[in-house]
Formats: sequence, C-alpha cells, structure tokens
Amino acid sequence: MSASHDWTLLDDPQVQRVIDVVARKFGTEYGLALERDDARQEAALVVAEKGSEARQMLAAGPGLLHRWLCQQLRNAWLTDLRHQSRHLSYEAALNGAEKGLL
Repeated sequence: MSASHDWTLLDDPQVQRVIDVVARKFGTEYGLALERDDARQEAALVVAEKGSEARQMLAAGPGLLHRWLCQQLRNAWLTDLRHQSRHLSYEAALNGAEKGLL
C-alpha cells in the first residue's frame, strides 16, 4: 500500500455511491473501451490517489464529487483512447508496406 494514497475515503458510503454512479455511466458511455467493473476500479484509484482533492469535492457536495470524478476519468480514458487510435497494428503496417504506402 502506497503512503501517497488515501484509501480511507473509500470507506465513506457517499463516496461509494458516487463511484458506483460514475462507473455505471462510464460502463454505458464507453462500454467498448471500459467495462463497469474496470470503471469502478479506476474511479476508486482516482479517489485514493487524489484524496485531498476528492475530500474537497465531497465537502462541497456529492454532485461536485461526481462531476470532478467524471472529468478525471474522461480525461484519463479519452487521452488513452486517442493515443491507442494513433497506433498502427502490425497487420495494418504489413499491409501498408506490401502496398507501398509506408
């Protein structure tokens, strides 16, 4: 367990509800790239890694925590998906090379 992570915040039932709602939303919107269980784990990691920020958001209300957590996951996953979409598979590279496109 890392000292830089605040796992205690995950014991809060309100935080768990927000994580569940965010995971359900991401499982629906990005289901091909991120399953609900994976989204739940990612959201819990974000809360633990950024514990002080998450506490500030929760202090302002669960709605703000929800919005902040959605932004955190969206930024992380959309950036990841953008990077993956720029990668060329081995098969595509081979086909391109055979056709003289690369």
